[in-house]
Amino acid sequence: MAKVVKFNFEDLQENTTTEDKQQETPQQDEKDLIRQALEDHVLSNFAVKTILGMNFVYKVNKNDVGVIGQLAYEHKRRPGVFVADYIAKGYKQKDKYIIDSLAFELGEPEFYKQIFNILKAKKALPEL
Repeated sequence: MAKVVKFNFEDLQENTTTEDKQQETPQQDEKDLIRQALEDHVLSNFAVKTILGMNFVYKVNKNDVGVIGQLAYEHKRRPGVFVADYIAKGYKQKDKYIIDSLAFELGEPEFYKQIFNILKAKKALPEL
């Protein structure tokens, strides 16, 4: 005699959407961790009162992290809102990211170019 097997496709579709959400979460967490590291570095090392917005692209190669982006901020001593292009390099230490160098394109052009060349040599330069 034949046996009837019934497949439940609804459960199968729910499982795939759950797996997709789980795959998106680590990359979003990584971006949030890099954003937090950038904000901490900028607020502690530059005359920035508040960060209003930040756009960036990043690339992680082994433990090296390269970031290129744009920052909107309020200056501590000058009134008004400023926008600056920047480049940063850092590294991953266990579960967090640390930014060790950051340079603004117009403020420190030599240092900006130096970080650019270092990231290019380490193959951690993000593509725009």
